[in-house]
Amino acid sequence: MSEDAPDWRAAARPVAAELRRLAEALSVNALEPESLERAAALLREAGALLDGPPRTRWYDRGGPALEIDAETARAYLDQSPIRGELNPVAPPLRVEISKRADGTPIVVAHANLGPAYEGPPHGVHGGWVAALFDDVLGTAQWLARSRGVTARLEVAYRHVTPLEEDLRFEAWIESRRGRRIVARATCHAGDTLTAEAEALFVTVDFRQVQNHMETRRNPDPTDGTS
Repeated sequence: MSEDAPDWRAAARPVAAELRRLAEALSVNALEPESLERAAALLREAGALLDGPPRTRWYDRGGPALEIDAETARAYLDQSPIRGELNPVAPPLRVEISKRADGTPIVVAHANLGPAYEGPPHGVHGGWVAALFDDVLGTAQWLARSRGVTARLEVAYRHVTPLEEDLRFEAWIESRRGRRIVARATCHAGDTLTAEAEALFVTVDFRQVQNHMETRRNPDPTDGTS
């Protein structure tokens, strides 16, 4: 199916959802070797059906200026390992922009993680909690109309973040000084504060980042410094 076909995302979503279900089943179920061997054969067959040319990465859609438009943003969300509905690694996280009663703009996000993401007994692995915070806090940059990278992320774990429960994240801008933005966030399961985080973001020129990474992957053989 062409990447430009209007219904390809609708066809891809149930594939990603099924892959998430399979990953969870493999991580928690007691399985017989015969069943696993048969599953491996079927997955190899499915893998052949999923073989194809790579989709355009979101940062390659924005042109030389890396402009973010609706299609570029959608491509990023498709591929995100945290939010991507088409990425089977993603829980996924659902994000929206909202306001508090006093009018303060905030980012609100919801997730429900199953046993495939387990760390402590009945709890989400702390690394995944940090990853979710990084995404939510990174989204908060848009409240300041900024685009930057994470320079520091600090997470305070207050309680086990439970599996298979609805989690609610809130993030907001704490301060901004020049290229430096500080954002804070909380994670609640019901009325329980399970974790809170603070991140420092530094605005960067993503064109320079992309050029640097392209140089790393395709070094000039005549450049003695590579």
